[in-house]
Amino acid sequence: MSTAVPVSVRVRILDRDYPLRVAPGDEDYTVHLAARVDERLRRLRQQLPSQPDMTHAVLVALELAEELYAARAETDRLRARLEIESAALVDRIESVLGSGDGASTDAGPDGG
Repeated sequence: MSTAVPVSVRVRILDRDYPLRVAPGDEDYTVHLAARVDERLRRLRQQLPSQPDMTHAVLVALELAEELYAARAETDRLRARLEIESAALVDRIESVLGSGDGASTDAGPDGG
């Protein structure tokens, strides 16, 4: 079993560079995420200029955690709804298939 060797990527958040090691192929995604974090931090810094950047970082981390938990809750809700609706659909299909002439065979139209 081979493991991919992490590659280096440099991101910039609040005018500070951070060298990171990521899985090969994740470089662009990591840079994209870092840009989103930077954007959120800058927006909060404008709203609360008297607070230190560490406070901004904690507040943004809490906002992102809240969004994550809300997304997970929505995913769980949708998954449960999908399971209920698919079970209902299976019941309907079985009902329709079972309402035929009562003979269920795998034989072709010629009976054999």
